[in-house]
Amino acid sequence: MGENKISILHIASDEKFINAANYIFEKAFPGCNHFLIPHPRFKGYLTYVEKGNNIELVPFGKGLIKMLAGKTKNYRCVVLHGITEINSTVFLQSKERDKFIGILWGAELYTEENFSERRLKGPLTSAILLPEKEEKYREKLKKIIGKMVRFNPATIKDAAKMAASELQYFCVPYVEEFNLFKDKKLIQENCNFIPFTYYPLEYILKGHETSVVYGNDILVGNSASFTCNHLEAFSFLSEIGIENRKIIVPLSYGDSEYADYIQAKGNEIYNGNFESLRNFIPLQSYINVMLRCGIVIMNHYRQQALGNIFMMLWLGSRVYLNESNSVYHYLKRIGIIVFSIGKDLNKDNPSVLENLSLQEIEQNRAILKKTMEEKQVINTLKDAISNYFQ
Repeated sequence: MGENKISILHIASDEKFINAANYIFEKAFPGCNHFLIPHPRFKGYLTYVEKGNNIELVPFGKGLIKMLAGKTKNYRCVVLHGITEINSTVFLQSKERDKFIGILWGAELYTEENFSERRLKGPLTSAILLPEKEEKYREKLKKIIGKMVRFNPATIKDAAKMAASELQYFCVPYVEEFNLFKDKKLIQENCNFIPFTYYPLEYILKGHETSVVYGNDILVGNSASFTCNHLEAFSFLSEIGIENRKIIVPLSYGDSEYADYIQAKGNEIYNGNFESLRNFIPLQSYINVMLRCGIVIMNHYRQQALGNIFMMLWLGSRVYLNESNSVYHYLKRIGIIVFSIGKDLNKDNPSVLENLSLQEIEQNRAILKKTMEEKQVINTLKDAISNYFQ
């Protein structure tokens, strides 16, 4: 690969944002990246990841973990996209742990066990009773991994926590999130912080760099995930009143049974003013829908939906976040105009459902441009990895 190039192996999964990862890392380190995507044998195609010369599908099987761990020996740096069961187990099996970078997605460490003193779901959401479909899948996955390595079930269950506690390099988008995990002792005190986001502005806004929201509809949440706390958001809106606005709720990604439940509840509460997005649509089509949403409510109690939040701030929406979410505090620190669900989303606020002024939109854009534009994201990533992996 050349004397001054850093060979980088990526262990990823067939998720929609891996295309963005490939784009960013190739911009930072052209020709140096190889992606391994573990894949079911019976499924001969990728759903989200676009095929490319540096994309390799690896079939599930008894030798998967051993094979992945063996591949890591040939690279200077190994990037784990998600601290998942498979990725964590590969890391824990490796004898060269100092070459691994872990990119946290969120759900791997944001668990009731790790954050027992704070809720990740509101009381209304916690009361929803659905079959534990996701947990059943996870248990099945752990059994599969258990057959691949000589780990007992308890070890596999804690693989993400064990891996996070031993990783020397940890990728999250901003330092508040990094410090939160360090304070919780989920990562090492001397762990190295590498700022990284899958969503530079130019990537998510291609063709819409100058677009501004024109509607006053209300976007609630980003996925069919319990941690969106949709019911709590609906409750806030019921007290305020939405007049003739549409409530738009993306439910194409996540738990389908939860999506069915939220769709039924939304139709019950808002009748013809409720619009759910159940099918995965191309990004450009998604943005066209988002341009109708002058108001955004992301009621996550943890870091989630960053791509959607950054995009809607750039497009000019009035964005409400929960103060339990570190994203809220990060955005306030850098000067972004963003609002608190607990303090601002109420009927006593005269501008509660008013669109931002052009001056406010421009202020947010100026700050986002400094921190989230493609050149900045790529240079920050390049400098950090080059510094650590000479």
